[in-house]
Amino acid sequence: MPVRRLILTALLLGPAVGCGDQNIYPVSGEVVDHEGQPIPLLKGARIEFDSQEAKKTASGTVDEQGHFRMTTEKENDGAWLGKQRVLIARPIFGMDRPGPRSIPDRYGNFATSGLDVTVEPKDNHFTLKVDRLKPGE
Repeated sequence: MPVRRLILTALLLGPAVGCGDQNIYPVSGEVVDHEGQPIPLLKGARIEFDSQEAKKTASGTVDEQGHFRMTTEKENDGAWLGKQRVLIARPIFGMDRPGPRSIPDRYGNFATSGLDVTVEPKDNHFTLKVDRLKPGE
């Protein structure tokens, strides 16, 4: 009798174990200027992807070399499959300490960033080319 119960339990739970979401794929990338150079003042900026189809978001943080990895459900798992709108939010170092502005504010909004990518069912790598602010802007 205990063996039958164990088999029944395994059959019921089996499909749920390790099933992970097959619609999330690894995403990494970098943010650079139009000459391909990283923007050091972007360290700590937040990258967000907004899935057009799934209505889900993914986020990542820019490091000192401009690199990022996206997270949807588990750290660095990636982003949802399909077309994504992208924004780059200015770094925040505390409630009263926003990071320096190094790129135009339009990149901080999905509607105005002009950045879009398509996540495919593979390891994805994107280079996001953005304008730098000129001194005094």
